[in-house]
Amino acid sequence: MNVELSDYDVAWPGLYERERSRVLGVLPGAELEHIGSTSVPGLCAKPVIDLLLVVEDPDDEAAYVPALESAGYWVQVRETDWHLHRIFKGPDTNVNLHVFGRGCAQVRRHLLFRDWLRANDGDRELYARTKRELAAREWERVQDYARAKSAVVLEILARAYVGSRLPSDVEYVTPSQVGNVRITLEEHNPEWAAWYAKQEARIRGALGDRVLRLEHVGSTSVPGLAAKPLIDIVLVVPDSGDEDAYVPALVAAGYYLRLREPGWYAHRLLKDHGPEVNLHVYSPACEDVERMLVFRDLLRGDEAARAEYEAVKRDLATRTWERGQDYADAKTRVVERLILRGLESAEVRTCAGTPRG
Repeated sequence: MNVELSDYDVAWPGLYERERSRVLGVLPGAELEHIGSTSVPGLCAKPVIDLLLVVEDPDDEAAYVPALESAGYWVQVRETDWHLHRIFKGPDTNVNLHVFGRGCAQVRRHLLFRDWLRANDGDRELYARTKRELAAREWERVQDYARAKSAVVLEILARAYVGSRLPSDVEYVTPSQVGNVRITLEEHNPEWAAWYAKQEARIRGALGDRVLRLEHVGSTSVPGLAAKPLIDIVLVVPDSGDEDAYVPALVAAGYYLRLREPGWYAHRLLKDHGPEVNLHVYSPACEDVERMLVFRDLLRGDEAARAEYEAVKRDLATRTWERGQDYADAKTRVVERLILRGLESAEVRTCAGTPRG
């Protein structure tokens, strides 16, 4: 098959608004965005309008599928093992409606890519040039063309994530060491899993059913990866901003509140020593939780990614830092690139839906 690209058409935003009205007519107040190349002024594209719809739970199709069907949309693809993604075709077949859940990292990935291309001429031209070069070839399937773009997409996205980080509004509750900070890496210790297990029992004992999710993340959760001997844990509670609901119980269990980041997904960090523990607390449907887990799982399963990350860590650990956070920030580019690789390469089971008669 051949991929046919069109120069940017000023009619595309109007086509999006038409579909937006159609969807909001049956799902009032829905979170809906124009994504894909037709959403970027000046960018060549296949003449297909891509929409992104955010729902609470894509698996709960009864909550949104009948409404969309009444507006003429029908399920074309279900990717239940890939971010619970659904694709609907619209009454106009040149419309794709993508459905993701609230808090899914793919939502921000699409919006960030769109906004970055809108604002950065150089990357917009790089992407356009890549698309045109690939469109000049013949492809077995359109998915093969999409995969061929992935290297440049990930390159652009890595720059976008580094250049568009959420604002930092850290409030330190307890002070930390500043100046002459050295990072000590150790070879992976199988005992780290047992350290985490003890912390898990301790947290569950303190909070009971207030624990919605608890995971071992960070380098100590990855067999074969050198790491600081520090156990990073993700805890999801009903509302991380409601500190009275969980912080006193965790303090009674021996942790202490280290910092608050209201603008970074309402993140709270609690700590303990012996062993060193970072307990990251978030609310449900949080993109940052998914990104941490994707990163962990990629490093566990991809030896090349693990080696690449460890090489960067070892190089940075030879330096002296003003703060420990500066060392973490210096890893941002490689971390973002690997997270993006993990987000795109997750195992996918695709089930085609039944088209309209």
